[in-house]
Amino acid sequence: MNRHFIRKSLLAAGLLSSTLISIGVMAKEQYFGHLMFRETPYASYRGIHAMAETNNPNVAHYEFQYDDKGRVTQIAYQLGDKLIRNNQVWDSFIWFAPMVKIAYSPGKEVHTYFDANGNQIETHGKVFRAEYKLNQEGQRTALAFFDKDGKPSESEWGVHRYEWQVAGDRLIREKRFGLDGEQKTIRPDFQFHEIELEYDKDGKLAFMRNLGINGQPTNNDSGAGIDRITYDLAGNFIRWQVYDKDGNPVEGNDPMVHLGEHLYDARGNKIGLRGFDRHGKQVTFSWGVYEHAMSYDSHGNQTDHKTYNEQGELLSHLNFQYNPTGTAFAWLKSLGQNGQLQESPMLGGAAALEFSYQQNGQAERKRYDSQMQPIVAEAPR
Repeated sequence: MNRHFIRKSLLAAGLLSSTLISIGVMAKEQYFGHLMFRETPYASYRGIHAMAETNNPNVAHYEFQYDDKGRVTQIAYQLGDKLIRNNQVWDSFIWFAPMVKIAYSPGKEVHTYFDANGNQIETHGKVFRAEYKLNQEGQRTALAFFDKDGKPSESEWGVHRYEWQVAGDRLIREKRFGLDGEQKTIRPDFQFHEIELEYDKDGKLAFMRNLGINGQPTNNDSGAGIDRITYDLAGNFIRWQVYDKDGNPVEGNDPMVHLGEHLYDARGNKIGLRGFDRHGKQVTFSWGVYEHAMSYDSHGNQTDHKTYNEQGELLSHLNFQYNPTGTAFAWLKSLGQNGQLQESPMLGGAAALEFSYQQNGQAERKRYDSQMQPIVAEAPR
């Protein structure tokens, strides 16, 4: 295929590096309520639910900064002008810190990560620096992770290095490797090895096909070989569908449903999750939940996450409470059917966690039982 045609297609899809393609003027900053979904770190960060900062000073948002070439140089998750933690917002699997800075040099794009106090940190395992390799056209061809000592490291998913190759118009092949040189799956709970990523004309991931270890269409142990991803007009990832390698609908991958559906409010906050089998019947996810329901405060912080069984009975209820500025957790509580505190394995057997923060930003957690009595850790034997 003509090399220039491929480059033109990738530019149109927004897949080259972290370049700002979609706006006609070279803005220095833009503000977004959420990030476009990325299954892997190949695609650039993209904001959705654009907002004017002056109209939303007290709503959590992402501030994108750009250089004179229109390239993204920094993304900060903040409330007003203060960096905040993720506050239970689900935007992207490939977003692990309150701020990322991006630097460019010939053939290279380097990402570094920062906490809510602006300190550079290791995140998602031992990732202190993420170093992309770019070809002459500015397209990403590889990514490697390094720790704070500059040594090769792995992410929380056991991946040290990604490799990418153009396979056709809007088609990218991806492999992942650990420090041991062995090929890795996308995530420990997502058993696709080499994959073919297909992007739509707007640069959104539309299909992901499992090519196994040998580069051939392959079903994993659950019978899944293809994931299809669908978005609404706002750019929200609204559903995924699972097929075998031949395109037949199956219930597979970790959730063990054919179709998973995300529900959103008008701001783009995810307020629900449910799954369906290949016949369109709503079914229970593999982890035992029939339906998830979430709610948010005026800042855009998640305040409640409830799960239900098929009979509509409450399985769990996590309540999130924040400091007065809405920038950090103050309490995390497990509540019962009538709103009473109850111990939960999700909180390590506690009913409530109280958060306080050291000067360096590190969180300390104090544990309480259902009677709000402090839980004292047993001395090691």
